[in-house]
Amino acid sequence: MNKIKNLLTNKIKIIIIFILLVLCFCVVFFSSLSSKDSLESLESQGYLNTDIGIDFYKFNLLRLDTGTLFDKQKKYLSSDDLQDKPYLLNFWATWCGPCRAEFNDLETLWASGKNVLDPKNSESFLVVVGVNIAEDPLLIKKFIQEKKATFEILLDPDGLLSSEYNIRGIPVTLLIYNDKVYYKWTGPIRPEKVHEQFLILKKDVIEKRNSYDE
Repeated sequence: MNKIKNLLTNKIKIIIIFILLVLCFCVVFFSSLSSKDSLESLESQGYLNTDIGIDFYKFNLLRLDTGTLFDKQKKYLSSDDLQDKPYLLNFWATWCGPCRAEFNDLETLWASGKNVLDPKNSESFLVVVGVNIAEDPLLIKKFIQEKKATFEILLDPDGLLSSEYNIRGIPVTLLIYNDKVYYKWTGPIRPEKVHEQFLILKKDVIEKRNSYDE
């Protein structure tokens, strides 16, 4: 009798432990879903995430003289040259169909900004910087001239910068300001969405920073 009672007691204990484990799993699972939904909800409303978990990497790369932000004689362009300038860092290649398709949109974004270019207020416009991954400079320049693109183009011949950013598919575009990545687009950009994030960056980061400096 005692043996049967002990067996029943042990079975009850096992069942209770099993139920507790299931309940713990459900709590963890649904809380993770809730936090994910909350994040997606914020992103869908257009809020800029000020810490998206992407480290910034400094660069100093050879530039094509087709760019119009700096003088044609400038051979290299570094991240230090872009301090106090919000900019897009766009990873691309000529063989990439989506990259080619978004080129006009990138030029539109840059052209709309450079029309109000003011050296005394470099934060009032969005700089566009394309980073070509491991292609022949002559091929790149021919493509740029055909597209009549005037934003800055940098050469990443060994793909080192793209490797640091763990770029596995292109195009990828990062929104950067003062050595911090604020937003990432995977796939072709949409100018209106980029513009929305730029305005949020200006309001929530740049203008607040300027008010603290005053």
